[in-house]
This record gives sequence, C-alpha cells and structure tokens, in this order.
Amino acid sequence: MLIKDDFLSNIISNIHPWLFWSGLTAIAMLGLWGLVSLVKRVRTSPTKGRKLSLKERLSRRKAQIILTGDRRRRPDYITISLQNYGIRPVDLQAPFLIFKRWSSERKFRINSFGGVDDFPMWLEPGYEAAYRIELNQFYERYPALKRACRLSAEIREVSGKKFKSTTIRIKLI
Repeated sequence: MLIKDDFLSNIISNIHPWLFWSGLTAIAMLGLWGLVSLVKRVRTSPTKGRKLSLKERLSRRKAQIILTGDRRRRPDYITISLQNYGIRPVDLQAPFLIFKRWSSERKFRINSFGGVDDFPMWLEPGYEAAYRIELNQFYERYPALKRACRLSAEIREVSGKKFKSTTIRIKLI
C-alpha cells in the first residue's frame, strides 16, 4: 500500500496546481450539467396531455396492438389488430404508424379507414378491431419511405396511456 500511495502522490504533485484545479472545476461543471439535465428529463411527463390520476394508473386497462404483414419481406398490406384483454373498456385515439430506418423515424397518424372515421374508439374488454392498410399509398407520397426497414405502431388512450406494438421488419437492410 505504501508504494501505491507514493505513486499517486508523486503523480499529483507533478501536476501544475493551475491545471489540477481547472480540470477539477471542469469535471465538477460537467457533473452538475449532467445532474441538471437528468432532473429535467425526469420531471417532464412522458405522456402528452393531462397526468393520470392514481386510480387511472392502477386500473387494469390493457390494449394490445398486433402488426402482421401479408408477406415476410416487403409486404404490400399490413393488418393492425387492436385488442382489449383487460377488465375495463378503453377509449383509444387514432393509431400512429412509425416507419424506422437506423436512428430516424417517420410517424403517420391514421385518422380513418376507408373513409369512415373510427376514432376515438371505445373498445370493450375481450373485443378486437382489425384494419388492413396498404403501404403503397405511403410510398407514393413519400418515396424516401421505401428505404425504411422496420415498422411499428403506437396508440394512445384518451387519458394519455400509450400502447406500442412490436416492431416488424419490412425489409432486410
């Protein structure tokens, strides 16, 4: 232990005092900045809209979104199935389709299916709603989406709770 203490004290004594204190100040400022940004992130609500009450957070509202394609790679159609497997009914807003490629993503809100406005939707426990969406309509309007390799969906309850689907692969790379 004596050798280790001598080694560290020798290194610290060879550092100029001005460099030592400026480095220590920089590390302290960086740590303080990290702490402040962490507190800011924790304080912002992940849900947009009003905060859920304790009763709403504890109630067992469970909705599930299942995405399936007509083919394994490069599907022309996808099917979105909205299921309520909880014990309480859920009031769902319009779903979002999320096209992803690497770290970028593009979200599209699906307001109606076939010209019929279905949302907000009241889904009773044990019921399911399935919708079929053609992907070519997105590719025609935004050709850059052809490069997207993953697709997912998310839907929010009117109270703000968010339900997400698993991500499916549209193409390999």
